[in-house]
Amino acid sequence: MSGYRCLRKSHNNILAGVAAGMAEFVGWEPKRARIGWLMLTFISLGSAVILYTFLAILFPPPDHFDLNRFRQ
Repeated sequence: MSGYRCLRKSHNNILAGVAAGMAEFVGWEPKRARIGWLMLTFISLGSAVILYTFLAILFPPPDHFDLNRFRQ
């Protein structure tokens, strides 16, 4: 099997899970990615909201069964 990981929405979501999913993909904490999206939204005068919505539609949903989440 290859080491390919799919970029997905996260269970650790506030809106759609896009920022948290991207943070988990690169190894950041979700709070850092959310602050980045907020800053990008202000800098782009709201255009980042359109990008976030597009990514929320594009990214697949999180896995329904995660053993680590089940053990918590």
